[in-house]
Amino acid sequence: MKRYFLLILMLSACQSIKYQDVNPMISPNANKLPAMEPMVDMYNLEAVYTGGGYTGTADNYGIGYVNNGWGNWVQTTSVSGTQYKDARVNDVINIFNKEVKENITDPYGERKGYISLKLGYRGENDSIFYSLVSALSLWSVNLLGFPANEAKQSLEVEVEIWNKKKEIVRRYTANALNVEYIAMYWGYDEADVYRKVAADNIKQALEQIRKQINNDAEEIKLKLK
Repeated sequence: MKRYFLLILMLSACQSIKYQDVNPMISPNANKLPAMEPMVDMYNLEAVYTGGGYTGTADNYGIGYVNNGWGNWVQTTSVSGTQYKDARVNDVINIFNKEVKENITDPYGERKGYISLKLGYRGENDSIFYSLVSALSLWSVNLLGFPANEAKQSLEVEVEIWNKKKEIVRRYTANALNVEYIAMYWGYDEADVYRKVAADNIKQALEQIRKQINNDAEEIKLKLK
């Protein structure tokens, strides 16, 4: 019964990922830095989130009963499938690049250095409250819009600014905590809810860092020369 309910829930959730969910708000700093090269560590991103996965099928073929006895067993395996990447990794790169080029730096002119992104601690803080109430009511309360579950996550983000000699000029860290819900009519389905909360985290943390960079812009510019 639970399996069928979750299927209905996924089909009934009215929200799906939208453009604004995985793109930052365009709000340029008053004190922009000169053009800089945005950099990300893919090994870091894929360690924090999944690196992707592989789905496929396998077929086994064998010959085992020969001359009234078992012998000459031969087995081959044929595997086919599709490799895919975790969408959250691309979301982080997209949001960071747009923050740098639209909000933090002047995208034109000679590049004066580098600005790098690295993710730190990521915490899963989901509560069993919603799933417990849902189960006790045999999921009837979810038909009224009560959340079936929540995705609550925290994320630490580190941004470094380097000059052209790759000497660190400034280092910033920020922490974000966000929650989204799996719910009929107004919530997200299970496939989208974790992507949405991950995007909220990176956008919120980078917004904090962007404001700090704006306050330090004049000093940073001097060290980039």
